[in-house]
Amino acid sequence: MHLIYRIGISTLISLAAIAALADNPPAPTTPPPLTTVVQNDEAENLLADRFNRTLYVFDLDQNQTSPMCNAACAELWPPYILTTAEVAGVKAPFGSIMRASQKAQLTYNGRPVYTYGFDRKEGDDQGDGIGNVWHYIELVVTPKPPAR
Repeated sequence: MHLIYRIGISTLISLAAIAALADNPPAPTTPPPLTTVVQNDEAENLLADRFNRTLYVFDLDQNQTSPMCNAACAELWPPYILTTAEVAGVKAPFGSIMRASQKAQLTYNGRPVYTYGFDRKEGDDQGDGIGNVWHYIELVVTPKPPAR
């Protein structure tokens, strides 16, 4: 009998909580930004994904209709894959390109972006310059002129 009483009380509390949410639904949350900016050891501002992993571009992707880094390459250099909702929300200088897998990949200024499998912490840029074809995306911040 004591157990039934406990179940009854917890059921009533749960129903009350559900009713309260129905009257006051939680405010919609804004999705996290697709990218952020991190600093490397040289204090350069690098474009990074939402998990603070440095983003890279691949020279062989220039002027291509689909990304050239696939299979084993994409295992070492994971492409930044987007959901359908994320594709719909990207704004310049970002965009997307369709991979052979029919998954959309984020682009920056028309170039597909990737992370590097050996970067371990925020600001790592170990992939920069590999094979002279992989490059991080440095964001140069120009100071605003003083107000007059």
